[in-house]
Amino acid sequence: MRYKELQQIYSEVHLTNSPISDPLYLCIPIDEGYATLLKSSLTSKEQRLLLLLGNTTYEENSALSHLWYQILFENKKSDYETPVRILQVEISIRKDFAKKEWLETIDNMFPGLADSFWISEQHLILIEKKDLENYSVSEIFGIFQALDSDFDCYSRIFIGNFYDPNNDLAANFQTERAIFFQQKLYNKTRKEFTLSNSAIDYLLVDPMREIPLFKSLYEIWFSDKELIALLKCLWQAQGNISAAAKALFIHRNTIKYRIDKFQELTNLDLKKMDDLVFCHILIENFYDN
Repeated sequence: MRYKELQQIYSEVHLTNSPISDPLYLCIPIDEGYATLLKSSLTSKEQRLLLLLGNTTYEENSALSHLWYQILFENKKSDYETPVRILQVEISIRKDFAKKEWLETIDNMFPGLADSFWISEQHLILIEKKDLENYSVSEIFGIFQALDSDFDCYSRIFIGNFYDPNNDLAANFQTERAIFFQQKLYNKTRKEFTLSNSAIDYLLVDPMREIPLFKSLYEIWFSDKELIALLKCLWQAQGNISAAAKALFIHRNTIKYRIDKFQELTNLDLKKMDDLVFCHILIENFYDN
């Protein structure tokens, strides 16, 4: 569903880059971002139809009937006191995918789940209570990697932070959801997302893309895909040349040579974190995966 098509039917519709959590509005994910309409201008049937067209709900009696769906998507007040974090999962599946067994495995692996529900055919929400047994971020990513192998599927996951359910949880979740949506769009080969590894890109991607200067710098500096691979690896290694060399299976002197050549071209010193961050942001904005 595209914005212009929706606008032909509802002239009062507004387009936003991220969802809003105001209960007075219906917010629907579409191709270009989020379409927002006043609920008071729509009948209940229109609201349900638009949600289904936007893949916001999976089945009327599944997601909509869940208390945590109502808390996160409809701003229902929560009596829950334990902090929770929300895991957003997008899964690509085949027709013979054993969805029931896959979800049962998830439930067994995460005994601290407060709830789980599908909001579309391929999008699952997991609400996890905070306790001493919570998995680390890397452990969770490892679990889903193993599930992909066992069930012959492909999942992408955003692991949220822990929040107090009674302190702007719905608004925080909608922001994390917007970040995940944007990051999936611009990082098509990446599978694992957190707030910390996505926030800078989320805040800067759209503004930078609209400024010709930054695109020009990217085109001048990063025409060489091998250089891009080196920069990505150096970023992952937090600027550590030896670690990057090991990951790329090349000698560290080769990396030092390429860094020096890059400095001659750009006057940027990749041993300085400010310059490395700037290069990372340019690549994340303009590199076509």
